[in-house]
Amino acid sequence: MATTAVCLGSISSAQADTLRIGGTGSATVLMQRLGAAFEASHADTSVEVIPGLGSSGGIAAVLDNVLDLAVSARPLKPVEQGLTAIVAVRTPYGLVSSNPHPGDVAKTEVAAFYANPAATWPDGTSVRVILRPKSESDTALLGETFPGMAAAIEKIRSRIDVPVAATDQDNLEMASTIKGSLVGTSLTQIVTENYQSQLHFLTIDGAEPTLENLENGVYPYSKPYRFVFAEEPSPLVQRFMDFIASSEGKSILRASGSLSATR
Repeated sequence: MATTAVCLGSISSAQADTLRIGGTGSATVLMQRLGAAFEASHADTSVEVIPGLGSSGGIAAVLDNVLDLAVSARPLKPVEQGLTAIVAVRTPYGLVSSNPHPGDVAKTEVAAFYANPAATWPDGTSVRVILRPKSESDTALLGETFPGMAAAIEKIRSRIDVPVAATDQDNLEMASTIKGSLVGTSLTQIVTENYQSQLHFLTIDGAEPTLENLENGVYPYSKPYRFVFAEEPSPLVQRFMDFIASSEGKSILRASGSLSATR
């Protein structure tokens, strides 16, 4: 199985046939699943998935030659030169709640729904928004996805009753324990971290965030996972990307709530 190191220091002695991956937290378990399958079909290769780095930490580790591959939920910044980033995976992105029947919301009403401190769910339960840090990629993704959302998020930050989840894992843990919660997240993280029975997606303009709806354009909101590597992929990184684009890799992605975006 793919192994998970507890800190960056533990990977400095990795052998040449070890693929070291890290980055955005919402893709951690997905990468572990893919890594385990890749190991099974490549007997001379091991995969280490390093948790807790975030997109920026993973990219920095690739720049420092500590990781072979970063998984980023955001584009490269101008200062992150000498790297290549490709969108390799897509997953539906949406809004979830601990409320078992959160209902439907129009795209044009999402921002107002978020910003309204008196908003309620169809059963009358109060809506409890959970935010992410300003620097977090999901904050930017929410702001870009729904009209007026960036301004709404900034307005909500002034409320002392709104908690902030530091990591992707904190986001779902808090959402699952707070009654009436409302957070943005990806289908992949919900599926791979087994939150299907605890958190429930809202439909947006009547559309559910399923893989089929993402493929046919009925549900247009997605979260891209970018693979970031040195200017040219190493042979090991290329083999891993080829594996993900294979029928076996695509099958693992689908079972994990994602789609291959490369081929």
